[in-house]
Amino acid sequence: MKRILTLSAAALLAMAGSLQLSAQSGYEVKGVVEDSLGPVIGATIMEVGTTTGTSTDIDGAYTLKVSGPDAMVEVGCLGYASRTFKASELPATVMLSEDSMFLEEAVAIGYGSQKKKEVTGSVASVKAEDFNAGVKTSPIGLLQGKVAGLNISRTTADPTSTGFNVQIRGFSTLDKGAGTSPLYIVDGVPVSNIDNISPDEIASMDVLKDGSAAAIYGTRGTNGVIIITTKKGDNFSDKANTRVEYSGYVSVSMKNGKTGMATPEEFVNLSEISGGAITPTIITDEDGNPYQTDWMSEITRKGAITHNHNLAIVGSSGKFSYRASVNYKQAQGIARNNERNEVIAKLAASQKALDGWLNLSYDFSYMHYRNDYFCGDFKMAATLNPTYPIYDETTVSGYYKPQGTGLSNPVENMNQKESYQDGNYFRGSVKATVNIKPVEGLKVNVFGAIEEGDNANYWSNKQITTDIEGSGKAGRGSNRSFNKLFEATVDYAHSFGRHNIAAVAGFSYQNFLYDEMSVENKGFPTESMKYYQIGNGDPEKTYLKASSSRNSNTLAAFFARANYNYAEKYLVSASIRREGSSRFGINNKWGWFPAVSLGWRITGEDFMKDKEGVDDLKLRLGFGVTGNNLGSDLKSVALLSNGGTFWYNGKYVNTYTISQNVNPDLRWEKKFEYNLGLDFAFLDNRLYGSFDAYFRQTKDLLWDYEVPTPPYQYPTLLANAGQMQSYGVELVISGVPVKTKNWTWTTTPTLSYNHNKITKLSDPSKGFNYKETTSGGVGENGIMNTNTQILVEGQSVGTFYGYKLLTIKEGTWYYSTPAGGVVDSAGAAEGYRQALGNAQPWFTFGWNNSVRYKNLDMSIFLRGVVGNKILNLTRWAYGPRSSAADNIFMKDVRTDKGVIYANKEQFSDYYLENGSYMKIDNITVGYTFRFKEESLVDNLRLYLTGQNLATLTGYSGMDPEVNTTNVWSAGIDYCDFYPTVATVLFGLNISFK
Repeated sequence: MKRILTLSAAALLAMAGSLQLSAQSGYEVKGVVEDSLGPVIGATIMEVGTTTGTSTDIDGAYTLKVSGPDAMVEVGCLGYASRTFKASELPATVMLSEDSMFLEEAVAIGYGSQKKKEVTGSVASVKAEDFNAGVKTSPIGLLQGKVAGLNISRTTADPTSTGFNVQIRGFSTLDKGAGTSPLYIVDGVPVSNIDNISPDEIASMDVLKDGSAAAIYGTRGTNGVIIITTKKGDNFSDKANTRVEYSGYVSVSMKNGKTGMATPEEFVNLSEISGGAITPTIITDEDGNPYQTDWMSEITRKGAITHNHNLAIVGSSGKFSYRASVNYKQAQGIARNNERNEVIAKLAASQKALDGWLNLSYDFSYMHYRNDYFCGDFKMAATLNPTYPIYDETTVSGYYKPQGTGLSNPVENMNQKESYQDGNYFRGSVKATVNIKPVEGLKVNVFGAIEEGDNANYWSNKQITTDIEGSGKAGRGSNRSFNKLFEATVDYAHSFGRHNIAAVAGFSYQNFLYDEMSVENKGFPTESMKYYQIGNGDPEKTYLKASSSRNSNTLAAFFARANYNYAEKYLVSASIRREGSSRFGINNKWGWFPAVSLGWRITGEDFMKDKEGVDDLKLRLGFGVTGNNLGSDLKSVALLSNGGTFWYNGKYVNTYTISQNVNPDLRWEKKFEYNLGLDFAFLDNRLYGSFDAYFRQTKDLLWDYEVPTPPYQYPTLLANAGQMQSYGVELVISGVPVKTKNWTWTTTPTLSYNHNKITKLSDPSKGFNYKETTSGGVGENGIMNTNTQILVEGQSVGTFYGYKLLTIKEGTWYYSTPAGGVVDSAGAAEGYRQALGNAQPWFTFGWNNSVRYKNLDMSIFLRGVVGNKILNLTRWAYGPRSSAADNIFMKDVRTDKGVIYANKEQFSDYYLENGSYMKIDNITVGYTFRFKEESLVDNLRLYLTGQNLATLTGYSGMDPEVNTTNVWSAGIDYCDFYPTVATVLFGLNISFK
């Protein structure tokens, strides 16, 4: 297994070894480095105690001059156990044996790192070489399907929408707090956005999944933590060196999936197809021929082109190392007039000073982007009558005006509207580390960082036949976010005998500021004025509107953690965080967040030393308390808001009023989590992985409760009272079924299961009584504001709630009642509704396969979910009806069994479909060229990737990958959509030394 990593990273190792810091004169050693399969490429040969060294070429050969025959020479390579010889005794062929390299990898755990074999919490680490290939609108897409228990979904292919739906181990909150997404840490900075990071510049991503690992982040750790570490400069060396790296790709994306609606040809022939059950409204031209307009094709490109380029310069010297990079990406959307352009510049540098007493590190990044938004409407394009024409010369705008409430012309909207956003992000940090040299292992760190985002939005409308009010309008707005962070920590690490201690203690202060404003107007003298001169619209200022807001909040914390292990066999980690937030009520500003975890490396015991086939076996047990902060500011205090206007003394006067109840006891949600894990490696590390089982209980859930007035001023109060629990298992296995000199096959399946249940939503002792709450609200094309889900004690989040269908006979729908009776649609009452299934899958899975033959490699990645329900709203709202003025969903037009007319009055499980799917998510084929040591080119790799190539599913909608992380609408496939795409990509990676 390690040979795969070695071969794939050979060029990188050669870079480190290419320093060729040979002495000008001295004792020469030369030979070949091999393993059981042949030459080892990129192995390093170093004179111990010096920086003199070299690396092996593609034949495993090396030559090096050292100081003398008694010099000690170390031979090593990534994934192998190092060997050391006296120069005069160095054999001509050095044989290396594989080491458990993955156990020695550094894993970020928050305010520090550990070797993987020492980790006692549930932490998953993914390195750059294992990231997903392909076009990524956000760095989080690099992890999709790679980590068991990490649910990542993307429900749009719009390049201007960079967000993913991200959730770790299911629901732990009801979303009245700070949401369900994890906390992101980028190079030590808790950030508000990770879209301003180039995926090419990320070195690793570590996922803290359980409470014992995430508790060090206190009030923000309930939903898990994802730590992103970006690439840095080379290790310090006496001889200055520079390396240039380039990576780039160009891709083309095409529509992948069908809407399920009738094509223009099917709609024209709908009466015949349905056996006379459906009469379509057909619009004809002056010659009596039906128009046939493919609205989807009119507003989409045949192929969307994206190209991405990343150039980096990396170097180091004795006391200074750096990495400077610039990334440019232009991404077209499959929709016309839809595009994203971005430039990201980054500089990371490290410096040694004061004779080893002081280390300085700097990290600065800047991004500028522009989003050109699609102003058309894909829902309208899919559902609009396909016999409507596009143009009409008799209208002011020249576009046809569809007749009907809420209808519009998608092509007109696309061409007559403009909307774009310009944005800038800056992130900068400086860290100073003072090494207390008289006390070995003691360090004092001071860390400061700022993050600032500035965005400007612009939009304007020309004449639109179906929107008189919006015609001629224009507007602009801006928003700014500013994040300041200061941290001071003390680190201590020491080993004595077989005892090893590492501890950290510190203080953290972070302040967030948000500011926004917007203005709009109409009545401009010319359309070309748009948003340039907003004040020059209607002279009466009838349409002039302006708004603004500003708020801030602060977090402060004291924290400490200690890690102890005995002989890397018995492991203990304990942490505590005391954190306060300005968002909490005056009686609950501060809270405690403790954690403890234990580990036992069973293979370290004497009784395991002679057990063949067992390379590593570690048992983990952890417990931790984490929190979920409030989602917005000023929720616990009296809030002064505009109460409207009244006429006074000849003019209108604004009034102000208190708009919410005061709750001085408002506090964070608390999650208590227990985790049991097992890490294993067998058969000379040919089979390894981990298993985790967990139980978590969230207390003090935030919820809006009905309260009496008086004593309260308003009938609702945000308070802590509810509880939720969940449990699950996760399994990750990596195996190497084939391993020969030329061939290697590695397969890695991941599997996760999670189940959650709301156990309490009331506290009668405080007067907080639960009122049944429905969610999953929909309203579409005759469906009148219907709630399709329920949030209730004893059920899971995402539970669909409606009528259970028994059968349909002669157009009458019959339902079963909770008591086992039968009612028809006319007798269906509210009390007959019941739980119909859940939007959460039984389990999720990923499966990666990598095959390598010499320098040729191929990977195939599959992912999917099993056992969830999806509400196909388009099927429900646009199903068959006897007279069709709009387009219809074709699934229930069954020529062999008749037509099922849509039942819009009652929600039933008829419109719930099996959401299980498996995606052929990524197939990549690459070839790596090897070069001699003296070559200017250090590494060259070409690759071809296919992304989102196919989806195996029984779901009748466009794509079964819907959002399952939203408390209020999990598993609902709304009619608004952006087409899914399949992408083919050609890429190049090259580095020069």
